[in-house]
Parts: sequence; structure tokens; C-alpha cells
Amino acid sequence: MANLEPIKSHRKTEITSKRIEMLSYGKERLKHHTKCLAAKEAYDESSKSIQDVVASCTGRTEGNSCIGDIVGARLSTMNIPHGTELSSQNMSSRPHAKMSEKLPKAPNLNNNNTIFPAQTGDSRPIKMSTSEDEAFLSNNTLELQGLRRRVTVKELIEADLLNKNVAEQLDKGTKTVSQVQMSLGKYLNQANSIAGLYLESSKQKISFNEAVKEGIIESSVALEFLEAQAATGFIVDTLSHGKYSVQEAVDKGLVATEFKEALLQAEKAVTGYSYNGKTLSVFQAMENKLVTRHVGTRLLEVQMATGGIVDPERSVRLPLETACKQGHLSHEVARTLNKTLGKARGFENPNTKQGVHYAELMKLCVVDLAGSHLLLPFGTRRISTPSPDTPSTISVVDTNTKSEITLYDAFLKYYIEKQIYLERSEVQSQWRETTDKSEGGTRYFLTDVNSGRMFSIDDALTQGKISQVDLNKYRDGRITMTELADMLTSRSTVAPNPNSPIAGIWDPNECRRISVLKAMHQNLLDRLTATRLLEAQACTGGIINPPTGKRYSVSDALQYELMDTEIAASIQKSQHAYSGFLQPGSQLALSTYEALRRNLVGRDLGHRFLELQHLTGGLVDPNLQTRISLEDARRNGLVDDQTARRLQDEKMHARNLVCPKTKEKISYKEALARAVFDCHTGMRFLEAAVRSNTLK
Repeated sequence: MANLEPIKSHRKTEITSKRIEMLSYGKERLKHHTKCLAAKEAYDESSKSIQDVVASCTGRTEGNSCIGDIVGARLSTMNIPHGTELSSQNMSSRPHAKMSEKLPKAPNLNNNNTIFPAQTGDSRPIKMSTSEDEAFLSNNTLELQGLRRRVTVKELIEADLLNKNVAEQLDKGTKTVSQVQMSLGKYLNQANSIAGLYLESSKQKISFNEAVKEGIIESSVALEFLEAQAATGFIVDTLSHGKYSVQEAVDKGLVATEFKEALLQAEKAVTGYSYNGKTLSVFQAMENKLVTRHVGTRLLEVQMATGGIVDPERSVRLPLETACKQGHLSHEVARTLNKTLGKARGFENPNTKQGVHYAELMKLCVVDLAGSHLLLPFGTRRISTPSPDTPSTISVVDTNTKSEITLYDAFLKYYIEKQIYLERSEVQSQWRETTDKSEGGTRYFLTDVNSGRMFSIDDALTQGKISQVDLNKYRDGRITMTELADMLTSRSTVAPNPNSPIAGIWDPNECRRISVLKAMHQNLLDRLTATRLLEAQACTGGIINPPTGKRYSVSDALQYELMDTEIAASIQKSQHAYSGFLQPGSQLALSTYEALRRNLVGRDLGHRFLELQHLTGGLVDPNLQTRISLEDARRNGLVDDQTARRLQDEKMHARNLVCPKTKEKISYKEALARAVFDCHTGMRFLEAAVRSNTLK
């Protein structure tokens, strides 16, 4: 990344040591503190910026299915604050590494063009109950730039985006307009939608209009993305970085003339629908039958994914709870919308031609430093799509220098500000603090509910992946949960385990690791295949927990919900293939071959155990708890020549699995060949099929 220039080192001297209280809004009443830049008072109305993607509407938590007594918890023993208390804290300056070469100028992300503003909140509405309050508001002439016009402080307070304390600080000059504008940018004038495509082959950006002209995407797909831009604020020019109304974009040739009418209709989601002398929002237009429910749902989906429901009268975006309070949405419609979005996927992914949600597309986007836009990667490299064998995806690019980098590396090398790093990280991962009290003590974990990754804090300390100094920084709030998790990810290189059985399933629809049982419950696997995969785990060392790679006995796995009672009953004998079969009247542990000779296990079942062990590292000597190659086992009398030849003959291997991706009948050896190694645990994962999502 030598081509990318870090944010200039003089930023150190510009960053003040004084913490300021950020703006309060939203439901959670979280107070975040951040280091603020000495901002300029003059606000440039033509600022170009892009806002962070909200968490995907398809992001899911593990619910009650967890390992041991794993529950969301404060790491109280370690005095580690909860992640939500840290998500926007500690914007302290860090010492800059010396740069030995002069790099091309990076875009200034410290002014009102900041891509992702701080997000803080307090849901308490500000009530002007005294004449003094009313006088203050009427005399306050300060304005900020909204979506389509200037917005007064009074309007921001009425919209529940600004509290009176911050307004008074503005009036006294202890806060600047630029600081407030930057912090509220998500709800004001930032262009939060997908601006264009990032061509992976050439590492260039291209507008949707140009992509149609070059035959990259269909015009119908381009119209979907342009409608999303119009419905959330502006048509974005990826070259000049300008933000324009639909008419301006048509006049400048940024969009095709034939799109004009459709885009003007979409733009009403921002400018409002005129009705009986009033200006209505999308929801209000739906209620008054000015917009069909299908169209309205689509517009609301895009607004939800890009920062909030638009209040066209005040020209601002509102958090969902505030939108419900102020009549721009109802809780019933919000619930219905979430249910509808779970089924209808109204946008086409240009890469897969599959129907997806807009928020899912935004999750795949990369930040372009050359213009501060969100771009959707297009091509076969899938640089931003998570996979089990890649620890981190590409999240930041510079189309001027054709450079690509991960989000964490971009942060460490000062190509992006901490604020941008944290908020983009929250889109990609949802780290939670969890505990496990199942083994006589309390163990602490960081768990990503998006990807299924899990890190043990205790093990990380013991193994030296983090130091006590690192943990103390986390405890003291000097680094966030996201930073600690990325630190662990970058320091946890795990080599592929060539003797691994199939440890779990990679769900490409959710981009996450899941257990065999969960895959069966989600209809990604049939029950017989699930049973055979768990049987293979049991007879080669234990049932595997995919997030950690840790193995459990059948009884413990049942307790931890890694299998159900029916499967547990059917594979009970398989764990004896590893621990040994006990001969009646003796405590001697017999190998599977000896158990076969003494009729302690059925012939077909015994041969299956031997086959599974042979394919995953060798036969097991239960007394030594070691693996032995087939040749050594034959020499040591652990298997006879006939059995050895049978194990080596692939034609004798049972094809008793159904491939979750192709639905073909395959043997376990073929399943191992099709599996991918997980970079987090070193274990093998079998990839499931991509669901066929149709556009609705």
C-alpha cells in the first residue's frame, strides 16, 4: 500500500486533548466521547461525503443456541466495558509511523466530508416548556445543511436529533457548526447510498449510467440503484464527487433521459408528496394511498439501510424510533416491513444475478478514498465477500492509485480515521462479549454473531496473542472491542489441519460458519448427511464446535446443542471408535478392529469407523490416543491385510452423503476434497448451496 498516503502527521497537533460531548439522539441513550478536530467554522455546502452502511437487516444473533452457558455478558471480572459503550469512544491521537517515502495526497477525511459521522444518542425529546426556552430558540439563527435545504437548530431539536444542551453550546461557541454538522452528517446531507461500481479487474470505478453504456449491467439494474440514490437524497457523480437533484443530473448527462420520470417519482421520497397543502413522507403517502404498498416498502427499505427515514418537511433523516414517534412510520409497519424484507429481495446483485436486500449490497461495498464513495465491487475476485479461508476482506480502495487494503490495515496505517474504521467494522462484524460457565469457572469470549468466529480472551492471554497491556487498554477504554477483536484476528494465523474431519458448514447466504445441526435445521443438510458428518467427528476425537474448533463428547455436545437426541442415540457407539470399546468383564480398551473381531460392533459400522479414521489421519490406538498410518497399523497387527485393502479401495467407500452444494451423492473422501479450510480454526468446512432468491 505504498501508494496510499496516510492522513498527514500534522493531524497530531490539530487534535485537541479535550473530550467533547457528542450530540444526543436515538433510542439507546448512549453517551460517546470523542476527540474532535479543530474544525473550521465555515461549512462548505457542496461537501461530498458518504455515510456508513447500517447493519444488514439480515444480521442474526445466535439466539438461545449456544455453547455451554454462553450468554451476552459484561466481562466484569476483567472490568472490560461493554462494546456499545466503546463504539465511538477514544478518538485519541496515536503516534504516527515515520514514512520514508513521499506518498500521493490522500483525501482529507477530517473535515465536513467525513465519510461516517459519529453516532450517539439520547431518545428523550426536548420539550420547550418555558418562555426562556422559546426565546432561546427563536433567537437562535444558526443553520446546518440538511438534505435539500438549510435546517435551523430549532428544527433539529424538534426532529429529536439535537438536544438543548448542545444547542446552547453552539450558541456560546463551545461547539462549532462544523463539529455538529459532521456528527449529524448521517442524518443531514451525507450521500449514504451506493455511488457506483468498483471494477475488480481494472480497479477502476464506474457510474451506473456508464456501466449500462459499456454493457456491464442491464439498464433495469442501473435504474434500481439510481432510484435508491434519488430516494435517499441525491444522484451522486463518482467523478466530480457532486451531489445533484434528479433534474440537475439529467441536465448534466449523469443519468439517461429515459430514467427521468421514474427517478423523479423516487425523489419524492426526499422532497415529499404534496397532499391537501401538506408535504408527506413515504409512510404518510402510503397511508393516504398516494403510493402503493409495494413501492412504499421498497423506498422505506432503502431509507432504512442508508441512515434513517426521511422527514421531507424538515429535510433530515430520522432514526426509526424517532420516525415512529413523529408519524413518519408506525411500529406495526416497521414490523411488517421487517417481515416483508425477510422474503422479498427487490434488488439484483450484479455479480450473482440473485435478488438481495439493499442493506446486503451495502455490506459488500468498499470505501473509495478517491472521493469518499461507497462502491459495489463487480467481478470474479469477490474481494469484499467473506469466505472461511480468508480472515479479512478488502474494504478500502483508492481508485486513483489502484490500491486495495483491509479495513484494519487502513486504520493502522492512517489511511482512514478511527471513526470510519469503527463504524464500517460494525457493518462487517457484530462483536459481542460472552461468557462460558460450563467448565467449573468463567471463561470470557469475543464472539462475532455475523461470521460465527469466537475468540477466548483467556486463551489469547495465555498464548501471547494479546498482552496484559492490550487487555488493560481495553479495560480502560483506550481501545474498543472492535480493535481488540481485529487485533486477535490479525494475530491468530492458524495453519490448515490436514487431518480435520468436516467440522461444520459454511453458509454462503449469511457468510457464516454454522454447526452441522444448525445447517440441518436451516434445510442446508438432510438428516442422514448430518448424522454421518457428526458420526465422523465423534469417531475421530469428538463433536466439533465450529466457532472455536473445540471438541466435545456426545453427551456434552447434546447439552451444548451441537446435536439433537435422535442423532446422539444413533452415533453413541462412534465415540468408542476413538476412546476404545470396553470388553465385558475387562477394563481394556479395544481398537475398532479388535472390537470387530470380537463382534462388539457390527461389521458395516466398524468398517465405516475405520474408513473415517483412515481418511482423517490414520487409525486410532485407543490406549495410546494416537493416530497410526494404515501401513504401520498393518505391521503392528491393528488391522489385517484384507481390511487394509478394503480401506484403500475407494470403490468400497460408501456414498452415503448428499453434497449440500450440488446435491450429489458423494463419499466422505469426496466431501473432504470439496471442503475448504477455515482460517480461524484450521478445520474443514463444507460449503452449502446459495439459495435461489428471486426479485419481487
